[in-house]
Amino acid sequence: MPIFASLVIPSVSRVRIRRVARGLLSGQTRPRYLAAVGIRVRRARPVRVDGTCSICLSTSVEARQVTYVKNTKKSFLVQICQQCGYIANPENFNDYTKYKALTQFPLTARVGTDEQPGREFSMAKMGVRILGGRSLDVMIFGPGRSVDYKHVKALRQVGSVRIGDIVELHDQPDFVNVLEETDLRFDLVIASEVIEHFTDPGNDFPRLFKLLKKDGLLVCSTNIYDGGDLSKHAYLYAYGHTSYYTPRAIERLASDNGMHFDFRVPVVSTTLAGPRKRYVFFTRSTDRLTDISRYFGSHRFAPSE
Repeated sequence: MPIFASLVIPSVSRVRIRRVARGLLSGQTRPRYLAAVGIRVRRARPVRVDGTCSICLSTSVEARQVTYVKNTKKSFLVQICQQCGYIANPENFNDYTKYKALTQFPLTARVGTDEQPGREFSMAKMGVRILGGRSLDVMIFGPGRSVDYKHVKALRQVGSVRIGDIVELHDQPDFVNVLEETDLRFDLVIASEVIEHFTDPGNDFPRLFKLLKKDGLLVCSTNIYDGGDLSKHAYLYAYGHTSYYTPRAIERLASDNGMHFDFRVPVVSTTLAGPRKRYVFFTRSTDRLTDISRYFGSHRFAPSE
């Protein structure tokens, strides 16, 4: 038997081994078969790397090649922290600072338009009800193509709305560059589908927390890793998703920054977004935690578009 046959995982049949052998011997199919064999070897034997987790600073980090079962072209070498479970996916990085127009961002059914409010509006409306009060200062963090800030501004409890991002494309006077220092603080910050794009959450989250007033509320929307098969989690392979959090990782981020946290399930988790979709609440105030509990005492799910 040719030596390359020993690279195939033992559980495959002899028929499959012969097919792989023919594929490797053919000049036309050899590159594709070598790539497939390489992926299997890497998946079967995770490699330890001398890295440091951005969140808990543990050096117990495992590098593992993961390949999406529905699209083998999407294969990444991820770094998995053995302490807090955080999964870094640096190979999936997308530089949003290079975007020159809003049209470069996707326009999906969940993105707010002038005619139809989207996910940020639903999250902000919930946050406003949790906080109560009037003349609330609100920030929509990383809205992409969404114009939900217009709908949020129309809520009677809201006093001001600003957009926070790393690149200014909405051409609004109330824009805040989050990479620069600002004295502005907000009652409510909405970050929908943003934190999974963080490349260094250990430093990116403190910048986000700093935008909150002392008793302010941050509401994030993301997927939370449940320990399942990473090859089947489409969220990890979505363009630009460089961070995949576990509950332990979120807890560590909160505790290290003097924050409290809470998880809630949005309606969209029961339909389009899948079972791992969560809204994550952060606040320094125990009173806000009580307000969150009070709200969900009469709401089974968090609202979503």
